[in-house]
Amino acid sequence: MHSPSLPTTLLLALAICSGVNAAAADDKPAKALDSCTVSSSAGSFYDLRSLSIPRRVDGKKPGKNDKIDDWHARGYDYAEGRTNFTLNICAPVVDPVEHVQGVDSDLWKNVSAYYKDGKDIISIGYGLFPGS
Repeated sequence: MHSPSLPTTLLLALAICSGVNAAAADDKPAKALDSCTVSSSAGSFYDLRSLSIPRRVDGKKPGKNDKIDDWHARGYDYAEGRTNFTLNICAPVVDPVEHVQGVDSDLWKNVSAYYKDGKDIISIGYGLFPGS
């Protein structure tokens, strides 16, 4: 099954901005954000939860229009275009990864973004997620 992919720049921007609250221009104290929400310096809020892909539950059939695999982006301007990025927004990647460089093996299940450099898997994001 072929699924749509977001443009590389958008995916990387969302991965980097996930959970980051930009400082307000008038130096007011930053408003606490819900998890998986980002804000602009102009005060607009963006809820990224609709981009999150849940892991498949055994025995439960996905909906007709549900995206069931990770977001993929080719790094055209990174490492001469040989690098593919895989990520999920606000959740671990759907397909499990192993042998992630620099990440303890008990945290591999929490990797939310990575890229492959040859055969090496390099994490660019992981966290503690509910239920993990």
